[in-house]
Amino acid sequence: MKSKFRRLILMIGVPIAFITLFINFSGCSDDKKISRQEEVTAALTSGAWKVKTVTVDNVDKTSSFKDLGLTFTATSFTSTNGGVIWPATGTFNFTDANATAIKRNDNLEVQVQEATTSSLKLGLTWTKTTLGSGRVESISGQHVFSFTK
Repeated sequence: MKSKFRRLILMIGVPIAFITLFINFSGCSDDKKISRQEEVTAALTSGAWKVKTVTVDNVDKTSSFKDLGLTFTATSFTSTNGGVIWPATGTFNFTDANATAIKRNDNLEVQVQEATTSSLKLGLTWTKTTLGSGRVESISGQHVFSFTK
């Protein structure tokens, strides 16, 4: 009698255990997948960014931007020591769903070359060269800014 009872428990219990596991694991599929724009926004807004390196047409110009810092919200930025290339404040929008670039409110397009919570790399083409005190901070050419925290 005991062996029939054990078999009955196994026959009922094992399928119920599998059904329970299936329901638990299928519930995991409800996790929302974040978009690339959300991913890049999370990286941008994850803290204050300090310049690591700057190149202009593949020439090291880090010393010209050594105190540059950027901070982002979902739609705006602030900069410190950005000179004329990085205004003190501004807004931006992503140019596409893949978040490959942002367009600032001054119509300058900035390529998002890398965006993680610990590393940020932005590229832009600056077409102006100013004279006077801002001259070093506004050399024309392809700029690549690498940032860390």
